[in-house]
Amino acid sequence: MLIHRQLLLTCALACATLFSSLTASSQQESANRTSPTPAGSILLEPCEVPGPNEGRKEIARCGTYEVFEDRATKSGRRIKLKIIVYSATGQNKAADPLFYIPGGPGSSATEDAPYVAQELAQIRERRDLVFVDQRGTGGSNPLNCDLFNPASLQSYLGSFFPLEDVRKCRAQLEPRANLKLYTTPIAMDDLDEVRAALGYPQINISGGSYGTRATQVYLKRHQEHVRTIVLHGVSPTNQFMPRDFPQHTERALDGVIAECAADEACRAAFPNLRAEAKTVLERSLRGPVEVDVKQPGTGKSTRVQLSRDLAGEAIRYMLYQSGAASRLPLFIHLAAQGNFTPLAESAVFYRQQIVATGSNGMYLSVTCAEDLPWIKPGEGERNAANTFLGDYRLRQQRAACALWPRAELSKDYAEPTRANVPALILTGQWDPVTPPLYGDAVAKYLPNSLHVVVPHGGHGFGGLEGLDCLQKLVADFVNRGTTKGLDTSCVNSIRRNGFLLKLAEPKKSP
Repeated sequence: MLIHRQLLLTCALACATLFSSLTASSQQESANRTSPTPAGSILLEPCEVPGPNEGRKEIARCGTYEVFEDRATKSGRRIKLKIIVYSATGQNKAADPLFYIPGGPGSSATEDAPYVAQELAQIRERRDLVFVDQRGTGGSNPLNCDLFNPASLQSYLGSFFPLEDVRKCRAQLEPRANLKLYTTPIAMDDLDEVRAALGYPQINISGGSYGTRATQVYLKRHQEHVRTIVLHGVSPTNQFMPRDFPQHTERALDGVIAECAADEACRAAFPNLRAEAKTVLERSLRGPVEVDVKQPGTGKSTRVQLSRDLAGEAIRYMLYQSGAASRLPLFIHLAAQGNFTPLAESAVFYRQQIVATGSNGMYLSVTCAEDLPWIKPGEGERNAANTFLGDYRLRQQRAACALWPRAELSKDYAEPTRANVPALILTGQWDPVTPPLYGDAVAKYLPNSLHVVVPHGGHGFGGLEGLDCLQKLVADFVNRGTTKGLDTSCVNSIRRNGFLLKLAEPKKSP
Protein backbone atom coordinates (compact mmCIF):
# COMPACT_ATOMS: atom_id res chain seq x y z
CA MET A 1 0.00 0.00 0.00
CA LEU A 2 1.27 3.43 -0.85
CA ILE A 3 1.29 5.13 2.47
CA HIS A 4 -0.07 8.66 3.08
CA ARG A 5 1.86 11.38 4.82
CA GLN A 6 -0.28 11.57 7.96
CA LEU A 7 0.21 7.86 8.50
CA LEU A 8 3.90 8.32 7.92
CA LEU A 9 3.93 10.99 10.58
CA THR A 10 1.70 8.97 12.88
CA CYS A 11 3.83 5.93 12.24
CA ALA A 12 6.97 7.80 13.11
CA LEU A 13 5.46 8.76 16.47
CA ALA A 14 3.73 5.47 17.19
CA CYS A 15 6.75 3.46 16.05
CA ALA A 16 8.80 5.30 18.60
CA THR A 17 6.34 4.23 21.28
CA LEU A 18 6.15 0.66 20.05
CA PHE A 19 9.82 0.17 19.61
CA SER A 20 10.70 1.88 22.85
CA SER A 21 8.63 -0.83 24.49
CA LEU A 22 10.76 -3.30 22.62
CA THR A 23 13.80 -1.20 22.91
CA ALA A 24 12.72 1.67 22.98
CA SER A 25 -11.78 5.36 -16.92
CA SER A 26 -11.54 8.22 -18.03
CA GLN A 27 -14.64 10.41 -17.49
CA GLN A 28 -15.23 13.82 -19.12
CA GLU A 29 -14.65 16.92 -17.11
CA SER A 30 -17.89 18.05 -16.77
CA ALA A 31 -13.55 31.73 -3.16
CA ASN A 32 -12.79 34.71 -3.14
CA ARG A 33 -9.81 33.51 -1.08
CA THR A 34 -9.90 36.16 1.60
CA SER A 35 -13.65 36.04 2.20
CA PRO A 36 -15.52 33.62 4.48
CA THR A 37 -17.72 33.00 1.42
CA PRO A 38 -15.51 32.43 -1.66
CA ALA A 39 -16.59 33.27 -5.19
CA GLY A 40 -18.41 30.30 -6.62
CA SER A 41 -20.78 27.91 -4.97
CA ILE A 42 -18.95 26.80 -1.84
CA LEU A 43 -19.80 28.31 1.50
CA LEU A 44 -16.88 28.04 3.89
CA GLU A 45 -17.54 28.86 7.50
CA PRO A 46 -15.21 29.16 10.48
CA CYS A 47 -14.66 25.83 12.16
CA GLU A 48 -12.56 24.38 14.92
CA VAL A 49 -10.14 21.68 13.78
CA PRO A 50 -7.58 19.58 15.63
CA GLY A 51 -4.09 20.98 15.91
CA PRO A 52 -0.98 18.86 15.34
CA ASN A 53 -0.58 18.35 19.07
CA GLU A 54 -3.10 16.47 21.19
CA GLY A 55 -5.58 18.74 22.94
CA ARG A 56 -4.83 21.77 20.78
CA LYS A 57 -7.37 23.26 18.38
CA GLU A 58 -7.23 25.97 15.75
CA ILE A 59 -9.69 27.84 13.57
CA ALA A 60 -9.94 27.03 9.87
CA ARG A 61 -12.71 27.33 7.28
CA CYS A 62 -14.81 24.27 6.50
CA GLY A 63 -17.47 23.32 3.99
CA THR A 64 -18.72 20.74 1.54
CA TYR A 65 -19.29 20.62 -2.20
CA GLU A 66 -21.61 18.24 -4.01
CA VAL A 67 -20.60 16.39 -7.17
CA PHE A 68 -22.39 13.74 -9.18
CA GLU A 69 -21.11 10.29 -8.38
CA ASP A 70 -21.60 9.56 -12.09
CA ARG A 71 -19.85 12.52 -13.70
CA ALA A 72 -20.42 11.18 -17.23
CA THR A 73 -24.24 11.19 -17.06
CA LYS A 74 -24.53 13.99 -14.47
CA SER A 75 -27.45 12.16 -12.92
CA GLY A 76 -28.26 10.02 -9.95
CA ARG A 77 -26.49 9.97 -6.60
CA ARG A 78 -24.53 13.00 -5.44
CA ILE A 79 -21.54 12.98 -3.11
CA LYS A 80 -20.64 15.67 -0.62
CA LEU A 81 -16.89 16.34 -0.66
CA LYS A 82 -15.47 17.55 2.64
CA ILE A 83 -13.22 20.62 2.46
CA ILE A 84 -10.98 22.39 4.98
CA VAL A 85 -9.06 25.57 4.15
CA TYR A 86 -6.28 26.86 6.37
CA SER A 87 -6.03 30.58 5.62
CA ALA A 88 -2.67 32.16 4.90
CA THR A 89 -1.07 33.54 8.05
CA GLY A 90 0.84 36.49 6.57
CA GLN A 91 -0.11 39.82 5.03
CA ASN A 92 1.37 39.45 1.52
CA LYS A 93 -1.07 36.80 0.34
CA ALA A 94 -0.63 35.06 -3.00
CA ALA A 95 -3.65 34.32 -5.21
CA ASP A 96 -2.73 30.67 -5.75
CA PRO A 97 -3.21 28.28 -2.83
CA LEU A 98 -1.60 24.92 -2.25
CA PHE A 99 -3.80 21.83 -2.52
CA TYR A 100 -2.61 18.71 -0.71
CA ILE A 101 -3.34 15.21 -2.08
CA PRO A 102 -2.54 12.33 0.30
CA GLY A 103 -1.43 8.77 -0.34
CA GLY A 104 -3.00 5.40 0.13
CA PRO A 105 -5.04 5.24 -2.02
CA GLY A 106 -7.71 5.66 0.62
CA SER A 107 -6.29 8.30 2.93
CA SER A 108 -8.16 11.38 4.08
CA ALA A 109 -6.71 14.78 3.22
CA THR A 110 -8.66 16.50 5.97
CA GLU A 111 -7.43 14.01 8.59
CA ASP A 112 -3.87 14.70 7.47
CA ALA A 113 -4.47 18.45 7.51
CA PRO A 114 -3.22 19.35 11.03
CA TYR A 115 0.11 17.60 10.43
CA VAL A 116 0.59 18.85 6.88
CA ALA A 117 -0.34 22.42 7.82
CA GLN A 118 2.40 22.35 10.42
CA GLU A 119 4.90 20.90 7.97
CA LEU A 120 3.99 23.52 5.34
CA ALA A 121 3.93 26.47 7.74
CA GLN A 122 6.42 28.44 5.62
CA ILE A 123 4.23 28.08 2.54
CA ARG A 124 1.14 28.99 4.57
CA GLU A 125 2.65 32.37 5.37
CA ARG A 126 1.64 33.48 1.85
CA ARG A 127 -0.83 30.86 0.67
CA ASP A 128 -4.02 29.15 1.75
CA LEU A 129 -3.68 25.42 2.28
CA VAL A 130 -6.63 23.48 0.87
CA PHE A 131 -7.59 19.94 1.87
CA VAL A 132 -10.33 18.08 -0.02
CA ASP A 133 -11.28 14.53 0.86
CA GLN A 134 -11.23 12.53 -2.35
CA ARG A 135 -14.45 10.68 -3.14
CA GLY A 136 -14.48 7.45 -1.15
CA THR A 137 -12.32 8.77 1.69
CA GLY A 138 -12.63 10.70 4.95
CA GLY A 139 -15.79 12.81 4.94
CA SER A 140 -16.59 12.20 1.24
CA ASN A 141 -18.75 9.06 1.19
CA PRO A 142 -15.93 6.94 2.62
CA LEU A 143 -15.66 3.36 1.41
CA ASN A 144 -14.55 2.01 4.76
CA CYS A 145 -14.57 -1.68 5.64
CA ASP A 146 -13.31 -3.84 8.47
CA LEU A 147 -11.01 -6.53 7.14
CA PHE A 148 -9.64 -7.83 10.44
CA ASN A 149 -10.91 -8.89 13.86
CA PRO A 150 -9.68 -6.46 16.54
CA ALA A 151 -10.11 -9.15 19.18
CA SER A 152 -7.67 -11.48 17.46
CA LEU A 153 -4.07 -10.54 16.85
CA GLN A 154 -3.69 -13.55 14.58
CA SER A 155 -6.32 -12.12 12.21
CA TYR A 156 -3.94 -9.26 11.52
CA LEU A 157 -1.27 -11.77 10.52
CA GLY A 158 -3.27 -13.47 7.78
CA SER A 159 -4.18 -12.43 4.24
CA PHE A 160 -3.68 -8.82 3.18
CA PHE A 161 -7.24 -8.99 1.80
CA PRO A 162 -9.25 -11.73 3.58
CA LEU A 163 -11.63 -12.81 0.79
CA GLU A 164 -14.72 -13.35 2.92
CA ASP A 165 -14.27 -9.87 4.37
CA VAL A 166 -13.82 -8.44 0.86
CA ARG A 167 -17.16 -10.00 -0.13
CA LYS A 168 -18.80 -8.49 2.95
CA CYS A 169 -17.19 -5.14 2.21
CA ARG A 170 -18.63 -5.08 -1.31
CA ALA A 171 -22.09 -6.06 -0.07
CA GLN A 172 -21.93 -3.38 2.62
CA LEU A 173 -20.86 -0.58 0.25
CA GLU A 174 -22.82 -1.21 -2.95
CA PRO A 175 -26.17 0.14 -1.62
CA ARG A 176 -24.55 3.57 -1.27
CA ALA A 177 -21.78 3.60 -3.89
CA ASN A 178 -21.14 2.54 -7.47
CA LEU A 179 -17.73 1.05 -6.82
CA LYS A 180 -16.66 1.56 -10.46
CA LEU A 181 -16.87 5.34 -10.05
CA TYR A 182 -14.08 5.91 -7.50
CA THR A 183 -11.01 5.95 -9.75
CA THR A 184 -8.32 8.61 -9.86
CA PRO A 185 -9.34 10.34 -13.14
CA ILE A 186 -12.90 10.85 -11.88
CA ALA A 187 -11.64 12.11 -8.52
CA MET A 188 -9.27 14.58 -10.16
CA ASP A 189 -12.17 16.01 -12.16
CA ASP A 190 -13.96 16.41 -8.83
CA LEU A 191 -10.96 18.27 -7.49
CA ASP A 192 -10.86 20.66 -10.43
CA GLU A 193 -14.54 21.40 -9.96
CA VAL A 194 -13.84 22.26 -6.34
CA ARG A 195 -10.93 24.48 -7.43
CA ALA A 196 -13.23 26.41 -9.77
CA ALA A 197 -16.01 26.66 -7.18
CA LEU A 198 -13.52 28.12 -4.69
CA GLY A 199 -12.54 30.79 -7.24
CA TYR A 200 -8.87 29.82 -7.69
CA PRO A 201 -7.66 30.26 -11.32
CA GLN A 202 -4.41 28.44 -10.53
CA ILE A 203 -3.21 26.19 -7.75
CA ASN A 204 -0.06 24.56 -6.47
CA ILE A 205 -0.28 20.88 -5.57
CA SER A 206 1.67 18.81 -3.07
CA GLY A 207 1.18 15.08 -3.47
CA GLY A 208 2.61 12.29 -1.37
CA SER A 209 2.92 8.67 -2.55
CA TYR A 210 -0.40 7.75 -4.27
CA GLY A 211 -1.06 11.50 -4.12
CA THR A 212 1.77 11.94 -6.64
CA ARG A 213 -0.04 9.66 -9.08
CA ALA A 214 -3.25 11.61 -8.53
CA THR A 215 -1.31 14.85 -9.10
CA GLN A 216 0.01 13.55 -12.40
CA VAL A 217 -3.51 12.56 -13.49
CA TYR A 218 -4.78 16.02 -12.53
CA LEU A 219 -1.91 17.55 -14.49
CA LYS A 220 -2.79 15.52 -17.60
CA ARG A 221 -6.41 16.70 -17.45
CA HIS A 222 -6.17 20.23 -16.04
CA GLN A 223 -2.60 21.48 -16.29
CA GLU A 224 -3.72 24.98 -17.35
CA HIS A 225 -4.78 25.45 -13.73
CA VAL A 226 -1.51 24.28 -12.19
CA ARG A 227 1.30 26.63 -11.18
CA THR A 228 3.69 24.19 -9.48
CA ILE A 229 3.70 20.63 -8.14
CA VAL A 230 5.64 18.93 -5.37
CA LEU A 231 5.89 15.15 -5.64
CA HIS A 232 7.10 13.26 -2.57
CA GLY A 233 7.73 9.55 -3.22
CA VAL A 234 6.57 9.64 -6.83
CA SER A 235 4.37 6.85 -8.18
CA PRO A 236 4.15 6.92 -11.99
CA THR A 237 0.85 5.95 -13.59
CA ASN A 238 2.59 2.83 -14.94
CA GLN A 239 3.90 1.64 -11.58
CA PHE A 240 1.15 -1.00 -11.35
CA MET A 241 1.17 -1.90 -7.67
CA PRO A 242 2.18 -4.33 -6.29
CA ARG A 243 4.14 -5.75 -9.24
CA ASP A 244 7.49 -4.26 -8.31
CA PHE A 245 7.25 -4.26 -4.52
CA PRO A 246 9.52 -7.31 -4.00
CA GLN A 247 12.60 -6.07 -5.83
CA HIS A 248 12.24 -2.51 -4.54
CA THR A 249 12.02 -3.85 -0.99
CA GLU A 250 15.10 -5.99 -1.64
CA ARG A 251 17.03 -2.98 -2.93
CA ALA A 252 16.10 -0.87 0.08
CA LEU A 253 16.98 -3.65 2.53
CA ASP A 254 20.35 -4.15 0.85
CA GLY A 255 20.95 -0.40 1.11
CA VAL A 256 20.23 -0.26 4.83
CA ILE A 257 22.40 -3.33 5.44
CA ALA A 258 25.22 -1.65 3.50
CA GLU A 259 24.82 1.49 5.62
CA CYS A 260 25.07 -0.62 8.75
CA ALA A 261 28.27 -2.18 7.44
CA ALA A 262 29.68 1.30 6.83
CA ASP A 263 28.75 2.45 10.35
CA GLU A 264 31.43 1.45 12.84
CA ALA A 265 29.12 0.78 15.76
CA CYS A 266 26.52 -1.08 13.69
CA ARG A 267 29.19 -3.15 11.96
CA ALA A 268 30.72 -4.11 15.27
CA ALA A 269 27.35 -5.11 16.73
CA PHE A 270 26.15 -7.04 13.67
CA PRO A 271 29.22 -8.16 11.68
CA ASN A 272 27.34 -10.93 9.85
CA LEU A 273 24.11 -9.05 9.12
CA ARG A 274 23.78 -10.03 5.45
CA ALA A 275 24.18 -13.71 6.32
CA GLU A 276 21.72 -13.29 9.18
CA ALA A 277 19.11 -11.81 6.83
CA LYS A 278 19.50 -14.93 4.69
CA THR A 279 19.09 -17.11 7.77
CA VAL A 280 15.84 -15.32 8.71
CA LEU A 281 14.44 -15.79 5.20
CA GLU A 282 15.40 -19.46 5.12
CA ARG A 283 13.77 -20.05 8.51
CA SER A 284 10.61 -18.22 7.41
CA LEU A 285 10.40 -20.31 4.25
CA ARG A 286 10.25 -23.51 6.29
CA GLY A 287 6.91 -22.47 7.80
CA PRO A 288 5.35 -20.09 10.33
CA VAL A 289 7.23 -19.25 13.51
CA GLU A 290 5.29 -19.34 16.77
CA VAL A 291 5.87 -16.14 18.73
CA ASP A 292 4.56 -14.65 21.97
CA VAL A 293 3.69 -11.00 21.41
CA LYS A 294 2.17 -8.37 23.65
CA GLN A 295 -1.38 -7.26 22.99
CA PRO A 296 -1.12 -3.50 22.27
CA GLY A 297 -2.52 -1.44 25.12
CA THR A 298 -2.87 -4.36 27.53
CA GLY A 299 0.60 -5.77 27.94
CA LYS A 300 -0.83 -9.29 27.87
CA SER A 301 1.06 -11.88 25.87
CA THR A 302 -0.60 -13.79 23.04
CA ARG A 303 0.87 -16.60 20.97
CA VAL A 304 0.67 -15.99 17.21
CA GLN A 305 2.13 -17.51 14.08
CA LEU A 306 4.39 -15.29 11.99
CA SER A 307 4.57 -16.39 8.35
CA ARG A 308 7.25 -15.57 5.79
CA ASP A 309 4.74 -13.20 4.16
CA LEU A 310 4.22 -11.16 7.32
CA ALA A 311 7.90 -11.21 8.29
CA GLY A 312 8.70 -9.77 4.87
CA GLU A 313 5.86 -7.27 5.16
CA ALA A 314 7.10 -6.08 8.53
CA ILE A 315 10.56 -5.49 7.08
CA ARG A 316 9.08 -3.65 4.12
CA TYR A 317 7.01 -1.33 6.29
CA MET A 318 9.95 -0.65 8.60
CA LEU A 319 11.87 0.47 5.51
CA TYR A 320 9.14 3.07 4.81
CA GLN A 321 10.48 5.35 7.55
CA SER A 322 14.17 6.05 8.02
CA GLY A 323 13.84 5.94 11.80
CA ALA A 324 12.19 2.53 11.79
CA ALA A 325 14.73 1.26 9.24
CA SER A 326 17.46 2.09 11.76
CA ARG A 327 16.03 -0.68 13.96
CA LEU A 328 16.12 -3.32 11.22
CA PRO A 329 19.69 -4.57 11.75
CA LEU A 330 18.88 -5.37 15.37
CA PHE A 331 15.55 -7.02 14.58
CA ILE A 332 17.11 -9.16 11.85
CA HIS A 333 19.96 -10.13 14.16
CA LEU A 334 17.54 -11.14 16.92
CA ALA A 335 15.38 -13.15 14.50
CA ALA A 336 18.45 -14.95 13.22
CA GLN A 337 19.10 -15.96 16.83
CA GLY A 338 15.55 -17.26 17.16
CA ASN A 339 13.91 -14.20 18.74
CA PHE A 340 11.17 -13.24 16.26
CA THR A 341 9.19 -11.24 18.81
CA PRO A 342 10.30 -7.73 17.73
CA LEU A 343 9.59 -8.58 14.08
CA ALA A 344 6.20 -10.13 14.94
CA GLU A 345 5.14 -7.15 17.05
CA SER A 346 6.15 -4.87 14.19
CA ALA A 347 4.04 -6.95 11.78
CA VAL A 348 1.01 -6.60 14.05
CA PHE A 349 1.60 -2.89 14.50
CA TYR A 350 1.80 -2.13 10.79
CA ARG A 351 -1.26 -4.21 9.98
CA GLN A 352 -3.23 -2.34 12.66
CA GLN A 353 -1.93 1.14 11.94
CA ILE A 354 -1.59 1.06 8.13
CA VAL A 355 -3.31 -1.85 6.42
CA ALA A 356 -6.43 -1.78 8.62
CA THR A 357 -6.82 2.01 8.32
CA GLY A 358 -8.01 4.32 5.55
CA SER A 359 -10.76 3.49 3.06
CA ASN A 360 -10.03 -0.06 1.98
CA GLY A 361 -12.96 -0.11 -0.44
CA MET A 362 -11.60 2.92 -2.23
CA TYR A 363 -8.15 1.26 -2.31
CA LEU A 364 -9.68 -1.71 -4.10
CA SER A 365 -11.69 0.47 -6.52
CA VAL A 366 -8.50 2.27 -7.53
CA THR A 367 -5.99 -0.56 -7.65
CA CYS A 368 -8.36 -3.12 -9.20
CA ALA A 369 -8.79 -0.74 -12.17
CA GLU A 370 -5.50 1.15 -12.33
CA ASP A 371 -2.96 -1.49 -11.33
CA LEU A 372 -3.80 -5.18 -11.33
CA PRO A 373 -5.32 -5.43 -14.87
CA TRP A 374 -2.15 -3.92 -16.36
CA ILE A 375 0.24 -6.50 -14.88
CA LYS A 376 1.13 -9.14 -17.46
CA PRO A 377 0.73 -12.83 -16.49
CA GLY A 378 3.86 -14.11 -14.79
CA GLU A 379 5.47 -10.66 -14.64
CA GLY A 380 4.95 -10.06 -10.95
CA GLU A 381 5.92 -13.59 -10.01
CA ARG A 382 9.24 -13.22 -11.84
CA ASN A 383 9.90 -9.98 -10.00
CA ALA A 384 9.29 -11.72 -6.67
CA ALA A 385 11.59 -14.69 -7.23
CA ASN A 386 14.36 -15.05 -4.63
CA THR A 387 13.23 -11.97 -2.69
CA PHE A 388 12.44 -11.53 0.97
CA LEU A 389 8.94 -10.21 0.29
CA GLY A 390 7.87 -12.82 -2.25
CA ASP A 391 4.69 -12.64 -4.33
CA TYR A 392 1.99 -12.91 -1.64
CA ARG A 393 0.74 -9.33 -2.16
CA LEU A 394 0.23 -9.88 -5.87
CA ARG A 395 -1.53 -13.23 -5.38
CA GLN A 396 -3.80 -11.94 -2.62
CA GLN A 397 -4.59 -8.65 -4.33
CA ARG A 398 -5.49 -10.44 -7.57
CA ALA A 399 -7.86 -12.70 -5.65
CA ALA A 400 -9.51 -9.71 -3.97
CA CYS A 401 -9.87 -7.83 -7.26
CA ALA A 402 -11.57 -10.86 -8.80
CA LEU A 403 -14.38 -10.15 -6.31
CA TRP A 404 -14.50 -6.37 -6.86
CA PRO A 405 -16.29 -4.29 -9.55
CA ARG A 406 -13.72 -2.97 -12.01
CA ALA A 407 -13.83 0.36 -13.81
CA GLU A 408 -12.61 0.65 -17.39
CA LEU A 409 -9.93 3.27 -17.93
CA SER A 410 -8.81 5.00 -21.12
CA LYS A 411 -6.11 3.07 -22.99
CA ASP A 412 -3.64 5.93 -22.50
CA TYR A 413 -4.06 6.02 -18.72
CA ALA A 414 -0.56 4.73 -18.04
CA GLU A 415 1.18 7.05 -20.52
CA PRO A 416 3.74 9.44 -18.98
CA THR A 417 2.61 12.87 -17.82
CA ARG A 418 4.08 15.52 -20.11
CA ALA A 419 3.92 19.11 -18.90
CA ASN A 420 6.03 22.26 -18.57
CA VAL A 421 4.73 22.94 -15.07
CA PRO A 422 7.59 23.42 -12.57
CA ALA A 423 7.95 20.29 -10.47
CA LEU A 424 10.01 19.49 -7.39
CA ILE A 425 10.44 15.74 -6.89
CA LEU A 426 11.65 14.30 -3.58
CA THR A 427 12.68 10.66 -3.25
CA GLY A 428 14.27 8.73 -0.43
CA GLN A 429 17.52 6.96 -1.29
CA TRP A 430 16.24 3.67 0.14
CA ASP A 431 12.52 4.03 -0.61
CA PRO A 432 11.12 0.46 -0.77
CA VAL A 433 8.02 1.40 -2.80
CA THR A 434 8.81 4.47 -4.97
CA PRO A 435 12.59 4.34 -5.48
CA PRO A 436 14.67 7.04 -7.21
CA LEU A 437 14.31 5.40 -10.63
CA TYR A 438 10.62 6.41 -10.57
CA GLY A 439 11.53 10.02 -9.83
CA ASP A 440 13.96 9.97 -12.77
CA ALA A 441 11.34 8.41 -15.04
CA VAL A 442 8.72 11.05 -14.20
CA ALA A 443 11.23 13.92 -14.40
CA LYS A 444 12.13 12.87 -17.97
CA TYR A 445 8.77 14.18 -19.19
CA LEU A 446 8.69 17.27 -16.95
CA PRO A 447 11.41 19.54 -18.41
CA ASN A 448 11.01 22.13 -15.65
CA SER A 449 11.54 19.61 -12.88
CA LEU A 450 14.20 18.99 -10.29
CA HIS A 451 14.63 15.55 -8.72
CA VAL A 452 16.22 15.53 -5.28
CA VAL A 453 17.26 12.19 -3.77
CA VAL A 454 17.32 12.43 0.02
CA PRO A 455 20.25 10.55 1.58
CA HIS A 456 19.25 7.66 3.85
CA GLY A 457 15.56 8.42 3.21
CA GLY A 458 12.79 5.86 2.94
CA HIS A 459 9.28 6.44 1.63
CA GLY A 460 9.16 8.97 4.45
CA PHE A 461 12.06 10.73 6.11
CA GLY A 462 11.09 10.56 9.78
CA GLY A 463 14.09 9.88 11.98
CA LEU A 464 16.65 11.72 9.88
CA GLU A 465 18.55 14.79 11.04
CA GLY A 466 18.51 18.02 9.05
CA LEU A 467 14.98 17.81 7.64
CA ASP A 468 14.47 21.57 8.06
CA CYS A 469 16.40 21.72 4.81
CA LEU A 470 13.57 20.05 2.92
CA GLN A 471 10.85 22.25 4.40
CA LYS A 472 12.80 25.34 3.34
CA LEU A 473 13.50 23.86 -0.09
CA VAL A 474 9.82 23.15 -0.72
CA ALA A 475 8.79 26.60 0.52
CA ASP A 476 11.42 28.32 -1.63
CA PHE A 477 10.28 26.36 -4.68
CA VAL A 478 6.59 27.17 -4.25
CA ASN A 479 7.29 30.84 -3.51
CA ARG A 480 9.61 31.20 -6.52
CA GLY A 481 7.44 29.12 -8.84
CA THR A 482 10.50 27.64 -10.52
CA THR A 483 13.24 25.10 -9.86
CA LYS A 484 15.85 27.45 -11.33
CA GLY A 485 18.24 28.79 -8.73
CA LEU A 486 17.07 26.50 -5.94
CA ASP A 487 19.86 25.81 -3.48
CA THR A 488 19.84 22.09 -2.68
CA SER A 489 23.25 21.95 -1.02
CA CYS A 490 21.82 21.41 2.47
CA VAL A 491 20.38 18.06 1.36
CA ASN A 492 23.89 16.63 1.56
CA SER A 493 23.87 17.36 5.29
CA ILE A 494 20.85 15.15 6.03
CA ARG A 495 22.00 12.24 8.20
CA ARG A 496 20.77 9.07 9.82
CA ASN A 497 21.02 9.28 13.58
CA GLY A 498 22.79 5.96 14.00
CA PHE A 499 21.32 2.48 14.40
CA LEU A 500 19.61 0.80 17.33
CA LEU A 501 22.09 -1.71 18.72
CA LYS A 502 20.23 -3.42 21.57
CA LEU A 503 16.89 -3.75 23.27
CA ALA A 504 16.21 -1.66 26.32
CA GLU A 505 16.37 -3.41 29.64
CA PRO A 506 12.90 -3.99 31.12
CA LYS A 507 12.00 -1.62 33.91
CA LYS A 508 12.30 -3.11 37.37
CA SER A 509 9.30 -3.00 39.69
CA PRO A 510 9.76 -0.64 42.65
